[in-house]
Amino acid sequence: MKKRTLSGRITSVIACLAILFVAVACPAATTPVPTDTVAPPTATAAPPTETPAPPTDTPAPTATPVPPTETPAPPTETPAPTATPVPPTETPAPPTPTPAAPQAAVKGATLNIRSGPGTAFPVISAAKQGQSFEIQGKTADGAWLQLCCFNGKPGWASASLLTTAADLAAVPVPKDLPTPPPSPTPNPAAKTAGGALRGVLLYSVLNKDADRWELWEYNFGAGKARFLKEWRTEVAFASNYKQVVYFAWPGAMGGNYGLYAANADLSGERLIIKGGEYPSWSPNGSRLSAQGGENMYILNSDGSGLRELAVGEYPAWSPVDDWIAHRGCYGADCGLWITHADSGERRRLTTGGGDGQPAWSPNGQQIAYISKDDGNFELYRINRDGSGKVRLTNDVHSDGLPAWSPDGRSIAFRSDRSGTWAIYVMASDGSNVRKIIDADVLPLWFFEKMAWRP
Repeated sequence: MKKRTLSGRITSVIACLAILFVAVACPAATTPVPTDTVAPPTATAAPPTETPAPPTDTPAPTATPVPPTETPAPPTETPAPTATPVPPTETPAPPTPTPAAPQAAVKGATLNIRSGPGTAFPVISAAKQGQSFEIQGKTADGAWLQLCCFNGKPGWASASLLTTAADLAAVPVPKDLPTPPPSPTPNPAAKTAGGALRGVLLYSVLNKDADRWELWEYNFGAGKARFLKEWRTEVAFASNYKQVVYFAWPGAMGGNYGLYAANADLSGERLIIKGGEYPSWSPNGSRLSAQGGENMYILNSDGSGLRELAVGEYPAWSPVDDWIAHRGCYGADCGLWITHADSGERRRLTTGGGDGQPAWSPNGQQIAYISKDDGNFELYRINRDGSGKVRLTNDVHSDGLPAWSPDGRSIAFRSDRSGTWAIYVMASDGSNVRKIIDADVLPLWFFEKMAWRP
């Protein structure tokens, strides 16, 4: 009901507004009174009786931008700002490359590095084969080179144990060469754990100046070395120490090179047989074992009765019976063996592929030998039945060529642990190692031998 009444009111209001709008906008026409003369029409129509309300202000339109006379070029991409380059000056010539520092490489398996140029200086480090070091200096004679660096410090090594393509003449001699420590006074009564060293050691030396092998002897009692003969190597005494056997080279004997025997003082030298190597006496001195190529042989001491014993190397006849110690590989079984000189019976002692240079103790119960069981050549000792293996030396350098003292208390050997090859002596249990004398060898020193007599 209320809804209809309101609608009707609204309708009535709208109708009244419409009538009013018409009345205002369209006034009733007035009939003019005719006259004689027609009045000219007014120029302007009569304004309406009521002036309609002016319309509300129309906002002024924004100014239409005037198009530019020229279409601007589209903007280029704005580059990221960079530093203003400094005008280049004249390009300098590239610097002359600094010459590479001279280098030296280690020849052998290992090399002692010392605090100064000489074996009297202590070892401060060790280098391995193939390692290269910068050469910083040298001694005046070029025998020792200063290398860099070991724990941040320079060290010295023997030039003979290094290879280099550098011009050593251009290497400077340092102004502050270390002062060598005082040399110990030779002690004729040098002692081992078993007492004073006695007797005479025969050994071969490489004379680099003369380019030859030489046979020397060292007298432990006097503490002196003496030259004996040139071009003699691989010496062995008979068990009674009255005879010695060795290999004499073509440099001394010409076409008659081979195995020779002599008295203990090297008088009465005589040819036993041409050729051959690594000789060893039987206990009574009537026979010898020797090597020829890859085979071992037995022969009489006058050179007769030569016969093949077995395949093998480094034959060493026992001082008390007819068993011969040697290295051999039979199938895959390599190591040290003992083979009977007459029956050919063979017994295995060790299993090392690098085992060799067996040397019998004077009582025939033990054998000293070299082995690479622990990575480099070291000296070991074993009982003749293969039991009781003992490592005697422990050094990063090569140790080898063992020779027992006549009383069995000491063992002499060769080593390059001082930077150059030398002869050392130790007790037969490996204790009390000390250097006796320098004694150089060829790189292929494996078939050398030394012999010790009273």
